[in-house]
Amino acid sequence: MRWLAILIVGLPFLLLPSVSVSVAQPLALTLQLPSSDASEIVVIDDNGDEVRLAAPAKRIISLAPNITEVLFHIGAGGLVVGADEYSNYPEVAKKIQRVNNHAAANYELILSLQPDLVIAWQSGNGDKIIHPLRKLGIPVFVVETRKIEDIPNLFHRFGKLSGFTQQADRRALEFTERLDRLRRDQVGKPQVRTFYQIWNEPLITLNGKHMVSDVIALCGGVNIFADAIPLVPYVNIESVVAADPQLIIAGGSKEEQPNWFKSWQKWDALSAVINKQIYLIPADLMQRHSVRILEGAEMMCGYLDRAREG
Repeated sequence: MRWLAILIVGLPFLLLPSVSVSVAQPLALTLQLPSSDASEIVVIDDNGDEVRLAAPAKRIISLAPNITEVLFHIGAGGLVVGADEYSNYPEVAKKIQRVNNHAAANYELILSLQPDLVIAWQSGNGDKIIHPLRKLGIPVFVVETRKIEDIPNLFHRFGKLSGFTQQADRRALEFTERLDRLRRDQVGKPQVRTFYQIWNEPLITLNGKHMVSDVIALCGGVNIFADAIPLVPYVNIESVVAADPQLIIAGGSKEEQPNWFKSWQKWDALSAVINKQIYLIPADLMQRHSVRILEGAEMMCGYLDRAREG
């Protein structure tokens, strides 16, 4: 699963090989033309730092797939001239020049693309990628969204940085209304002990500070490893057995489900195994802090309802 790589923070810093490339041109805009407000733009990022632009950004580098998705969702995808290797949604994003992976960035290539803004993901890219970019004099806006209810604010801020404020505001309202409906549907439902698995060998999960845990709570579940200290903890099977989850959710595709299900059958004392409450949700829908996390949340809530019935 290639998505796993972006979750593991703190890997060694490497410089990607230089790539010969002409300056990329923005993709055609199809939804809205940005406003022409010439006043200085000041937006606070998730690290509490001010990012100042003399005008809305015209050439944006996205260093994470969730960032790329949000920019396209608010209509600013045509401004993205460089993206990370995992930016695969929407389909047109696959055509954007690749400038980084989870462990390294090609700074020569980034400079050649002449960006006026880089948007980075703190836990995904890390300071080893972010700090050198700032030393190059490029404005860097850092995101670290941990709560699903904070995603609309991300839309607003990206809209302000890119000049697509009107469409960003509409998208934020749509997200909030859909989230509110989902939250109302969960009121009064019994809690379900839930184990979220992102890898099996070694066994890896997510703690209570990750947005996946927030989604579990939204659906009336309890993340059995919410109190773990690392954001992405390695756990052992004994600790899972001791917590006895009623539901096991793994990140993956339907094609992988038989293997994931089979790997748990030896632990036949687990409530989730006894009641056959083991499911997969595509990782892109649960682990990317973008609009599609609502699709993942709806699937999560549906599986929790099945576990309650079981």
